[in-house]
Amino acid sequence: MALRLTRGVLAAGSAVALLTGILAGPASAAPKPGPTHPESDYMGSSIPASERAQSTRAGARALTAAAAPAGVPGLDVSHWQGAVDWSTVAANGAKFGYMKATEGVTFLDSQFATNYAGSAAAGILRGAYHFGLPDTSTGAAQADYFMAHGGGWVNDGKTMPPVLDIEYNPYSTSDWAGWCYNRTPAQITAWITDFVNRVHDRTNQWPVVYTTSGWWNNCTGSNTAANASTPLWIAPVASDGGNTPAMPAGWTSYTFYQWATSGTFPGDQDVFAGTATELSGFAAGASPDKIQAKYTALGGASSYLGAASGAEYQIAGGWAQNYANGVIYYTAAAGAWAVSGSILARYQALGGPSSVLGFPITDETGTPDGVGRFNHFEGGSIYYTSATGAHAIYGLIKQKWAALGWERSPLGYPTTDETGTPDGIGRYNHFSGANGSIYYTSATGAHAIYGMIKQKWAALGWEQGPLGYPATDETGTPDGIARYNHFSGSNGSIYYTSATGAHAVYGMIKQKWASLGWERSYLKYPTSDEFDISGGRENTFQGGYITWTPASGAVDHHN
Repeated sequence: MALRLTRGVLAAGSAVALLTGILAGPASAAPKPGPTHPESDYMGSSIPASERAQSTRAGARALTAAAAPAGVPGLDVSHWQGAVDWSTVAANGAKFGYMKATEGVTFLDSQFATNYAGSAAAGILRGAYHFGLPDTSTGAAQADYFMAHGGGWVNDGKTMPPVLDIEYNPYSTSDWAGWCYNRTPAQITAWITDFVNRVHDRTNQWPVVYTTSGWWNNCTGSNTAANASTPLWIAPVASDGGNTPAMPAGWTSYTFYQWATSGTFPGDQDVFAGTATELSGFAAGASPDKIQAKYTALGGASSYLGAASGAEYQIAGGWAQNYANGVIYYTAAAGAWAVSGSILARYQALGGPSSVLGFPITDETGTPDGVGRFNHFEGGSIYYTSATGAHAIYGLIKQKWAALGWERSPLGYPTTDETGTPDGIGRYNHFSGANGSIYYTSATGAHAIYGMIKQKWAALGWEQGPLGYPATDETGTPDGIARYNHFSGSNGSIYYTSATGAHAVYGMIKQKWASLGWERSYLKYPTSDEFDISGGRENTFQGGYITWTPASGAVDHHN
């Protein structure tokens, strides 16, 4: 039977050093007022009568499927069951056992240590679960408390991945507002994400989530993102009619099934949806993690990445694995992607995942023109060609470049990283094509400038000259003859034709030229930059000139 681990459990070897929290250690978050009856809370204990598969019995709820489902048998317990004879449990065929460890950030189950040690001594794979309370403290705080009191994971061949028990609030009103901890679906989803990501960040294992379809779909709003990587532990409900339980939104199958509340073993009766060998692999983290899965998909050691070097390691809230010729980076949000060669060198030089680029969101990929290579990242991209090297581009400058046609635009490829201007106001990338650049400020936006217009702007002092920053891309004139950029300073522009070259016009002289009809007036195009004359300023044009003095203002003249 194929293991139905469609949500992914990460590899073991990378977490050997992360034994933190196996039965010891202080909580890291200051506890808030704790639960009032945590000794009564355990897996499925708060499922209301409306969702139970059978009516309640004294002291416990009854959940039962029509028949024991296929899979590897196991159980879940808490101090509610008292002392468990684990040797007898093993003799009766149980292969795994989960036991309650913690609730909120204040409660540690009194039987946990005994159950945890006893199950392992009897040869049963053991694991811990946490009863989550989203209204008492953050998901990360509860994950830290859980892992500090037994909820950690280590690749010892006998410890199962951690479990989050998230179900109906046992401390509020018996309605959906109360059952959902008086939180919105967005708040519940954020809490769960906080918890599972914290466990994963510290153990490199995704915790299993125990829940019901009714609770999940109502309280998370049928969210499919918070459980993107987590295996499911499901319980039957009345609407299942004794059949395979309905899956909560986002899952297509379960990994564990709590199919009855009593039976051969103490506590709840569970199955693992796979074989005994697959269960051992699940406990060992042997199921390929997302980094390993990516590496395998790329061709493993025979791929361009080559052989693995060392173990997976934590970095900037995610994970990475080094190879002979590259690195695969992973986070739950971004996925697992490979970076290599010159792009990797530039990425790491800029700070890697801790930089503005964040984590990769693509593998290294060839550009459509067949010349370059690129990786996209959460916060930008790095493009490489043998002629330009590897350079980073992001934000509104990248958006402008994309709008102009990427590398197939007149700009070609980036030849610099995004860089700050000397005046401290703007940002820019230079490009390989047409002597081009894109300049950005918060006031002007991002605009492209290149060729002879850019040369003229540079000669006039770049952004520190009278023109300031480009306020438009280079654009063609209505008569189809010329090109121009408008600028932020002095109401300025630079106009270019092959006959006249590139010349700047601004201020009152530009206003006069515009009032006459721009290049379609008798003046046609500028043939000089604005220059000093006695008592004023002047621009010459193909058909005349405009002078400006304080006394007369701007006056046009025929040649």
